[in-house]
Amino acid sequence: MAFEPAQRTGRVWLPAAGFGLFGLLVLARLVQLQVLDHPEFAAKAASEMVAADTLYARRGAILDRNGHPLALTVDTWDVYVSARAWRNESAAVRASEALAKAIGGDAFTIRQRVREHESGDILVARDIPFEVGRELERQGIPGVTLLPNIGRAHPEGDLGASVIGFIGADNSGLAGIEAALDSLLGGTPGRAIFERDSAGRPIPLGRYVARQPVPGADVVLTIDRRLQELAERELRNAIEEHRATGGALIIMDPNTGEILALASEPSFRYSTLDLSREDQLELLRNRAVTDLYEPGSVMKVITAAAALDAGVVTPNTSYVDTGVAWVAGVPIRNWDYNVYGTQTMTGVLQHSINTGAIFMAERLGAERFHQYLDAFGFGRRTGVELQGETPGIFRRPSDPDWSPVDLATQSFGQAISVTPLQMAVAFAAAINGGRLLEPHVVRGYVLPDGTWRPVEPKVIDQAISPQTSATLRQMLGAVVDPGWYHPANPRYYTAGGKSGTANVPVVNGYNDRQIASFVGFAPLQNPRILVMVKLDDNADLQTGTQAAGPVFARVVDEALRYLGVPPEKEPEGGR
Repeated sequence: MAFEPAQRTGRVWLPAAGFGLFGLLVLARLVQLQVLDHPEFAAKAASEMVAADTLYARRGAILDRNGHPLALTVDTWDVYVSARAWRNESAAVRASEALAKAIGGDAFTIRQRVREHESGDILVARDIPFEVGRELERQGIPGVTLLPNIGRAHPEGDLGASVIGFIGADNSGLAGIEAALDSLLGGTPGRAIFERDSAGRPIPLGRYVARQPVPGADVVLTIDRRLQELAERELRNAIEEHRATGGALIIMDPNTGEILALASEPSFRYSTLDLSREDQLELLRNRAVTDLYEPGSVMKVITAAAALDAGVVTPNTSYVDTGVAWVAGVPIRNWDYNVYGTQTMTGVLQHSINTGAIFMAERLGAERFHQYLDAFGFGRRTGVELQGETPGIFRRPSDPDWSPVDLATQSFGQAISVTPLQMAVAFAAAINGGRLLEPHVVRGYVLPDGTWRPVEPKVIDQAISPQTSATLRQMLGAVVDPGWYHPANPRYYTAGGKSGTANVPVVNGYNDRQIASFVGFAPLQNPRILVMVKLDDNADLQTGTQAAGPVFARVVDEALRYLGVPPEKEPEGGR
């Protein structure tokens, strides 16, 4: 029997073509997934199962000069949640409620933060206490991973906050010594790798350190916590008593440049710091090194030092005060509009006579006067280890708008702007033998290997001769102990010093606001401390002698007694 061959039809080729096309599509997809897009999907898979994080190094401690801790590193934990592990709503609710109960906060808010991410690990809490983190580890909440971190503790509370500063969320310094010496304190961070199972739980043996962190150095400050406490207390009390808007109080060793205490108000407090508020940001600057002011009559000390050193006057050089000095046709009067008649240069300092300061400056001449201003460090930064220091400003003879009136007013502390620290450093040079020292708040460093690296005193310039400095000390002793009652005369120690009362400059003159200050040293023959007191805008309008002088006296008596300096005199009744 003969069979007729089958006829080819589209019904055979159509399915064959369809299967062939499907196979090609599958093959193309496989090539895309396993060849072309392999790196991307491999990385995504790794991010679900493997994660890495920074291991912060132990941040160096900040200690006072006697080794007492002011800022310490404490172990904390950062809490991460795997977005993949919380995709199931019921599982996420149970896990978030357990997590919120352990660390505080709202479970719904935690879930919402995790839901904002499709994959990866989401940071939901930073710097939780160490023991809280250990308890979380024991609970084993699904999707929750803890990584070690560090935080800062301040054993003395808010004491010295404006000097110490603070660190941010990334453990880098944001203010004070924490910021200025961040690279030394911070060390070198390490790197940790950890793995998870399919439920998002950390694998016990799946964590390892890829790079060990290197700890930072400890910083030992020149600050003495007891003197810092004294300075802050006395400054706050003076601000309240005289209704001032702020101020500064500095205690320093005039022979080494070490800052023993540095108080600045207003300042931030660790207990209330909130960087989301603009008014809090204003508190971050240390006003003792950042804010400029006209020092007023304290500047007469520098004018007298320059005139004595140049040999144009002696302590007993006399002149006749008529109550007014005419300079380039401009009358300049004494601060109290008084007429003092015949006075010596010591009397000029005792009575704070403006015309006497002009007399000394004119004998010097503008060029030589400004050479001494440079030698005393005015117009440049002191070099202290704090950020934001301002160099100060004043008009010079080479400036196009200079006039002889500038020389006259600068001689008694107007038309020249300084910082409280700059004024204190210049004053120290005037009474310590003439050496302009670089001030410092760091006494030394303890490196990670235990090596001690001290900060040595640094002499910047020889402003005046030792002989001139000794003479000036006696003159300033006669200011504080003139033979009659003086508010700045300590009860138990001899001292020298000078007050300043300066109005605040505005365009084309001065307003009624004032700055009251007093800078002095004790004991008189062998100065151990220099104290600078400055009160801003004291509403009672008392002078520097009246408002800041008593603060100086109290600080001297208490500070020298604390430092073990034997009393030099018996207290007089009636003080």
